[in-house]
Amino acid sequence: MTPGNRRVGPPVLPVPSDPVELRAPVAPPAAPRPPSAVLSVLRTVAGVGLVTGASLGLAWAARRHVMTSRRFAVTAIEVDGNVRRTSEAIASESGLSVGANIFATDLDAARTRLLADPWILDAALARRLPTTLVIRVTERVPAALVALDETYLATADGEPFKVFEPGDPADLAFVTGISAESVALDREGAAHTIRRAIDLAAEFDRSGLGKRAPLQEVHVGADGSFTLVIGHGAMRVALGGPPFRRKLDQAVRVVAELDKRGAKADAILLDNDTRPDRVVVRMR
Repeated sequence: MTPGNRRVGPPVLPVPSDPVELRAPVAPPAAPRPPSAVLSVLRTVAGVGLVTGASLGLAWAARRHVMTSRRFAVTAIEVDGNVRRTSEAIASESGLSVGANIFATDLDAARTRLLADPWILDAALARRLPTTLVIRVTERVPAALVALDETYLATADGEPFKVFEPGDPADLAFVTGISAESVALDREGAAHTIRRAIDLAAEFDRSGLGKRAPLQEVHVGADGSFTLVIGHGAMRVALGGPPFRRKLDQAVRVVAELDKRGAKADAILLDNDTRPDRVVVRMR
């Protein structure tokens, strides 16, 4: 037995004869890190840059080739649709020229230059590879001469488009009584009046009166009334407003009756629209 007043210490372990070296546990090797997102983006951008640079280089080389190669030098300029203007004049006005590079030609600028010609209503230009330029024009067709501040050619739509010059067609209806100021203030209204005058001239030519004497003038009054001046004696036929067919037929009958009598009229007045059956004849 152990005496009650004796303390018992920790057990004493035997000490090995050879000392044991204690080591900390070794961690397993870390897995390789995947490339960062930034590095991946940089690599992608670099690849795109290389491809883009190569593409731009090829494009520049191709452009330089087509812009300088003699294979694409213009050898012909074809013009179609022209009547009043010669093909040579139209090609010259366009600014296009044989020998220029077909891709270096500015077709929009050439069209703008052509539209400055009053005879040309519209123009379309195209390239026909490898060496031909094509110009197709639509010309204005004159239908009347209109006395404004100067004498103008006008289309059948009533549009004054060009000052009359020597060499321009002159065998057209001649319209007077319309002022340049009225055209400037109301171009659409003036065009409507000119159209009506042109239509009246055509109706006169188809009538029996037109077969007897040439039309010299269609005069438009300040009130919008119409008067014809016909024949070498400049007889006036006042028609007032439309419709004109019945009034022209009346004028034919009056002239036939005057011929039977061997008389000549200075004026035939058919402009009384309130009394359409009344005809006034002024003798010479």
